[in-house]
Amino acid sequence: MNTLKGFISLIFVFLFSIAILSAEKGMEQQSLPKEHVKKLKRIAEFVAGELTRRAIKTVTVEDFTDFYGKPSATGTKMAREFSKQLAVIGDKNFSVLPSSAEAIVKGTLIPFKEGGKWKLDIKVISSDRGKIITSYTGILKKKK
Repeated sequence: MNTLKGFISLIFVFLFSIAILSAEKGMEQQSLPKEHVKKLKRIAEFVAGELTRRAIKTVTVEDFTDFYGKPSATGTKMAREFSKQLAVIGDKNFSVLPSSAEAIVKGTLIPFKEGGKWKLDIKVISSDRGKIITSYTGILKKKK
């Protein structure tokens, strides 16, 4: 009986893993609108300037969250794009790492009540002191 339960558990974990990988693959295939990529690039240029000016050599970008601190598919895509833009811009001055960096980029993506727009708040925080290094707040139009 225990062997059967173990086998069923193993099948469940396998099927669950396949479902997660399929969802992630589908999410990666959906790209952000060009306007969002351009805006994220401009923000990354600003942040890169501040990181360079302060001689920060490593930074990590966390998934952007909603008002309640929960990640969303859109926030994750935006964080990945921001991370990519930041890595390209800061190539010679600093490195973008998956974790354990001198600075952490945290983003919040909040939909407007009327719809059609998001408020994007980005903060770059010193990982050793928790002090805000720089921040950005802007508006993104949702693509329909």
